Amino acid sequence: MLRVILTVVVAAISTVSVCLGADIPPQRLHAATMSENSQSLYYWKTTPAGPTAELLTLFCQSHPSGNDLDNVNNSDNGVPLVAVLRDTLGDDDPKNDRVTYVWLLTYERPTLPQRMLSAVPFFYWRVGQGSKSVDSHDTAPLLDLTAPVHPVVSGIGRDLLQWTTLDPMITPIRATSRAYRTNELDQERLHLEEAIGYLREAPISDDGPALTENQLNTILARLELRKKLMGGLVNERRAARLGEEADLEQERIRSRNWELLRQCAEKTDLLFEPIDVAGASGQYAVVWFPLKTSFESHGTSITPIWKLLNIRNPWTDDRLKEWSGRTYKREVDENGSLLPLGTPGARQLELVPLGVYSLNYPKQPLLLVDFRDKLHVREHEMTQRTINEITSGVIGISHFTNWYYYVAADLYDFVRARHGGAVDQAGRLDCYSQFRVALALDSRLDPQFRTEMQSRVESWAVNPLEAAPGREMQNAVLRYARLQTEIENDGSLIARIDKDRRAELAAFGETKKAHFAQAVLHDGSFGLYTHRAKKDPANLATLDCYRRVQYHLQVIDSLVSAGTQPEVAYDSSRIQTSILELSGLMSNVHSPEVRAHVQASLLRLRDLSQDTALQSGCSLAIAELNRKNNAVRAATASGVVASVLTAETAK
Repeated sequence: MLRVILTVVVAAISTVSVCLGADIPPQRLHAATMSENSQSLYYWKTTPAGPTAELLTLFCQSHPSGNDLDNVNNSDNGVPLVAVLRDTLGDDDPKNDRVTYVWLLTYERPTLPQRMLSAVPFFYWRVGQGSKSVDSHDTAPLLDLTAPVHPVVSGIGRDLLQWTTLDPMITPIRATSRAYRTNELDQERLHLEEAIGYLREAPISDDGPALTENQLNTILARLELRKKLMGGLVNERRAARLGEEADLEQERIRSRNWELLRQCAEKTDLLFEPIDVAGASGQYAVVWFPLKTSFESHGTSITPIWKLLNIRNPWTDDRLKEWSGRTYKREVDENGSLLPLGTPGARQLELVPLGVYSLNYPKQPLLLVDFRDKLHVREHEMTQRTINEITSGVIGISHFTNWYYYVAADLYDFVRARHGGAVDQAGRLDCYSQFRVALALDSRLDPQFRTEMQSRVESWAVNPLEAAPGREMQNAVLRYARLQTEIENDGSLIARIDKDRRAELAAFGETKKAHFAQAVLHDGSFGLYTHRAKKDPANLATLDCYRRVQYHLQVIDSLVSAGTQPEVAYDSSRIQTSILELSGLMSNVHSPEVRAHVQASLLRLRDLSQDTALQSGCSLAIAELNRKNNAVRAATASGVVASVLTAETAK
């Protein structure tokens, strides 16, 4: 038991340290290759949620022909993908806005037969398309930003239950429970990555109906952190920074993989072509084989390239010499580069697609579709899952007592990765999650080519809990309609918003230990207990004050954490405005934690600044804060003395 607790603590420290060590990039960058067409493919639609909140829904314009979305009828000619609830408190000032819930409208709740099959060890098939109906339980949010700690507590509880209770039992129980838990975690990660992929294509605006840049970065970071054991412990300010950094890192990975795949194709006399799938520009590419041509050796061995591309050498494949499958005629220019469809070129080639690659995989381009071997990718996935189930489920090898096995396995994976192997199972699942839904939404690729890719990408479906992408898109419209009824004035969502506001009031100014203890009580009571403030007509005004305090405090903390002169990176007048507003709001804040935090931030800001006016503003705000603190202490002391005298008089 002690080893289990130590493992959880080590994981928590490593996760939080990685998140806290993130630097602040200047701003969120967008793909340089994004075209006008793809930018207009995604759009937001705003719906009022009562008088003090609003529901923002991300749509994708899709006019497919002959794919699974033919049955989707929507007045907007689009598919609803993600819904976000923004609590505005009934005004137009973004300073007190708070994003609370995120719904993945394409989320498909597994049916009972699917759950039963997912508990069967070594069962790697998706049975059926998924549920055909949507009930009230299907509108539960994918992410609750008001309580990011709850998934951490529940995840730790499930792991402890598995390690301490189920693993020591007989093999059938251990294997069944681990198979179900693995499939459940993979299914959750698949949906998290699906939502991340949609939101990365979403437009942003600071004064329009869309999410702001900071709000979008916070949501993306929270979705990414849900994949980590202790990700919910990261605070909101650092989560926004992590979202910015993750987006920049993703662009760097795509650029590197783009160039790497292009060079591999050039050295092997293959043709490299990036493709846009449902507006996802610069994320996928196809490698083509030109028929009726010969390979010209460049004097170097190309064997390592085939390992990196994860395909067999097509120049020695006899099937391509007498190819009977589908071919595509494309135009090339004088340099042999592929031209867009419909563009006249220097000559025409007859091509066979070899593979479709994701450029989002962290290490190298990841093969998603092998057109010559439909079972190639599936065999790789099944082999790795089978090994994991045999070691942990059947044999019962533990990370604690058999640590040497996992050290050797990690060393083996490291060597394989250095030689071009895609050994990161979670990373492969993320790429598959994005590609499967992008194909279902796409309407601009060649229909025959898209259909062929869809039939072959099905080989990735090794989780019985998974539903078909086409069914998910169809049910997204039904789920969006049900969600619309819940945001009406008498809907269930309005009552939930009020409860969350009272919980936010109760949590304001709490220490981290108290906040974590409240989360443990909530999950320990299976959600029956939640620490909330009492109902009061003044709650809305109080919450408005608290959110504005947090907003201005985050502005000051972001300047302080940079460690440089704040007036260099930010306008001095705006900093002074934040200080003045924060000083005025603190008269309504009685939390010692918050008051101490504000005082420390103002002191640090004054020490960093070289602006005389800014230093004076900080000093005045600190003096006013100290005066109010002394007044509170004096009032508290006089109250104690009065109560003592009253008690003595009564005696």
